Amino acid sequence: MKNVRFITLESVVATFAVVVLHTNGVFWNFSTEHYWFTANIIECLFYFSVPIFFMITGATLLDYDDRYSTKVFFIKRLKKTFIPFIAWSLIGVVYLIVMNRIGLNEITFKYLFYGITKTTIVNLYWFFPPLFCVYLSIPLIAAVKKEKKQSIYLYTSIICFICNICIPFVINVFKIDYKFSISVSVGSGYLLYVLIGYLLSYNDLELKQRIIVYFLGLFGLLVHIMGTYKLSIEAGTIIRTFKGYNNVPCIMYSIGIFVLIKIIAEKISSEHFWKIINFLGKYTFSVYLMQWFIMDFVTHKFSEINIYSMWYRLGTPILIYLICVIITIVLRKIPILKKIVP
Repeated sequence: MKNVRFITLESVVATFAVVVLHTNGVFWNFSTEHYWFTANIIECLFYFSVPIFFMITGATLLDYDDRYSTKVFFIKRLKKTFIPFIAWSLIGVVYLIVMNRIGLNEITFKYLFYGITKTTIVNLYWFFPPLFCVYLSIPLIAAVKKEKKQSIYLYTSIICFICNICIPFVINVFKIDYKFSISVSVGSGYLLYVLIGYLLSYNDLELKQRIIVYFLGLFGLLVHIMGTYKLSIEAGTIIRTFKGYNNVPCIMYSIGIFVLIKIIAEKISSEHFWKIINFLGKYTFSVYLMQWFIMDFVTHKFSEINIYSMWYRLGTPILIYLICVIITIVLRKIPILKKIVP
């Protein structure tokens, strides 16, 4: 990667996008009212957040063995993600007790075990189990010889996209009666994004290639928006045919956004801009960890807030981001607590 700064910009944009997805949670309350029409558009526009996080993982970690050993790799992942995940899940338990949502008598080992592993305590933490599985797979993927990584990753990405994503998508959309299952496990789930993230980070696309990527990305976005709207309106409930992170529309759109952000980063030379981005980039993980607490507290303590309004859905993420930054700055000054906000 010639310009590593774009990774920070990708992270900041994706973090803001994931907060918007959550403040726009009214999308999941299907209705024929106007709010759901706008909620569907916002949901689809910011849907790239999770895929980009996994693409960043591929861009930054598939060459980890150039910098440190596999043992150090896991120690770093343990400190940076696993410990904070456990800590904030337990903080979630304390929060629920303080808010009188659960009683002390309900806190058993079984409750804690399933609450953490199934992320039912803080449901936004569903992201962590797939992430940990990706971490466990990375040493195997990274073991490919450096001179062969580009070709092997490209081959794997193409095969997995066709077999794991495209074929099931076509079968689902056109209701084809097809029982035979084709799946390539090496790039299943979110691992495909990890491979794509590496390839896009280490290769500069030509203008013609970028135009194709942008066109396919826009096509994926429009299919996601209009397909979800049409099918859901007809059924009277949310239909997920065109939704899902491991689905054709999302993958095409996410790749387009990732490439666009990378190009934008290369074009911006303002040091003031990069000072702001680098500052915000230090707190992206903290924002992900804390956002649920702030949203939950606000919506329960201030019931008069209209969560269906555009002001709340698009304006609140900015406020949440800033509050999380302030809390993190404070916590990082406390020796013990700074470990839970790396």
